Amino acid sequence: MSEQEPRGFKIVDKRGMADEGEGKPSVAPPPPVPPKETGNRPEPEGVEGKKSPVDEPAAVGGPTFLDLVGTLQFGAMAHLGMIQTPDGKRSPVNLPAAKDSIDILVILQEKTKGNLTSEENEVMGEGLYHLRMAYLAVLNAGQGAGGKEK
Repeated sequence: MSEQEPRGFKIVDKRGMADEGEGKPSVAPPPPVPPKETGNRPEPEGVEGKKSPVDEPAAVGGPTFLDLVGTLQFGAMAHLGMIQTPDGKRSPVNLPAAKDSIDILVILQEKTKGNLTSEENEVMGEGLYHLRMAYLAVLNAGQGAGGKEK
């Protein structure tokens, strides 16, 4: 090895080269144009490859908006100590986490206003009302038990 030659290793990026010896960049064919979609997902198709009617329920019971709302409501109920475990004990009260769950439901209600079915709107409204009342009851019970929180 001569003293003129640097030590170490040399990195050569050959991406885009048609052939190692040519030194010309290769031209890749353009990507295929995807079918027209709405949103981030393709529209659902039935078993035969035909589009399913909007009024028909899905063949496979996937999660729904009410499942999401129920999950968030259940989490808030657990944080409020409203859920009883199989051994008969209640879940511990965590007011900040309960408030966060309720706030997330309020955000979801605001962002979906006008886009919900009457059933979804009723479940959301009633659930939020009852969770807020339970939150106030737990908050007031904690203050009346000797805690002077403001």
